[in-house]
Amino acid sequence: MTDATDDRVQPAPEGAEPSVPAPVEGASSAASEPFTASDPFTASDPFATFAPAHQPFTQSERVGRGIALALLIIPAGVIVWTVLWNVGFIASIVTWGVAFGTVWLYRVGSKARVTRGAFWGIIAIVAVTIVLSLLAGIFTDLVAALKIPLGDALTDGRVWSLFWDNLFTNGDMWQSYLPSVLLALLFAVLGCFTTLRRASRESRA
Repeated sequence: MTDATDDRVQPAPEGAEPSVPAPVEGASSAASEPFTASDPFTASDPFATFAPAHQPFTQSERVGRGIALALLIIPAGVIVWTVLWNVGFIASIVTWGVAFGTVWLYRVGSKARVTRGAFWGIIAIVAVTIVLSLLAGIFTDLVAALKIPLGDALTDGRVWSLFWDNLFTNGDMWQSYLPSVLLALLFAVLGCFTTLRRASRESRA
């Protein structure tokens, strides 16, 4: 037997698990757990902490992407207008599709709503499409009057020279085209009004 003052370590009974000493009160937990899950050396990806976060597009970048895609409506609108102009259909109905298509392409490109700056960009694209469409219609009328293939006229400098001369100096030509131009502009305003008004309200939201 041993007395209470005996400091000798008694052997553990056979088959018993060794006892774990209790932690000393007030001791830091870092001693028992030197590395935590947030430690960069024990994480599965030690460089994840230093990887730059994905930066979203800025507002100006979104507008730029949307306007760039919306520019595709210009050649499409001119081609459709010219085809309808030459078959005698009311080509000005194309302006509704131009306005709708411009807004749709802008939203696809920007993935955002129409802002105030984008609204004026859309207006400019629609206006340019209408002007170029009217000029394309007049050019095809000149080609038809000259009775030459359109493909040859597009590459013939003399045809272009004649076109520009009539465009800027032939008052009789503009007088004959005036009713068609006014009607086209009227339908253009009516066709674009609904779509552009909705875009304007959205840009002020």
